[in-house]
Amino acid sequence: MTATDKHGEEVSVQLSGAPEDADAVFGALLTAYPCDRDAEEHPHRQGRGDHPTIWMATYDVSPADTAGPMAPTALGEPVAAELSGSYPAVDRLAKALTSGFAVEVEHEVSGDGEKQLRLRLDSPAAKGA
Repeated sequence: MTATDKHGEEVSVQLSGAPEDADAVFGALLTAYPCDRDAEEHPHRQGRGDHPTIWMATYDVSPADTAGPMAPTALGEPVAAELSGSYPAVDRLAKALTSGFAVEVEHEVSGDGEKQLRLRLDSPAAKGA
């Protein structure tokens, strides 16, 4: 996976959790950054079984100075999020998430020009705020 388009300002976001919670995260991100997902696309479970469903979208985080803060967003259950892209782009999107969610970094992998960050997103009140 590469994030070379738009000078490395795109971040791939993969979410897993309850569909309505993933939808809330995608909706909050869409208030801050343009996305390749249609606003009418909503996560839903596909298939059956014990395998988690993963939803993906790509966000253009280049308008850093125009992105507004995300409103605090309640989640029914925590959502696992994996961000991939250039170092500054991933850091920018991760920081933006902290305005709307309680964010816990679970894992970070750094490569040659690209970073992957695994986060646990929860309702802001879960932080004790």
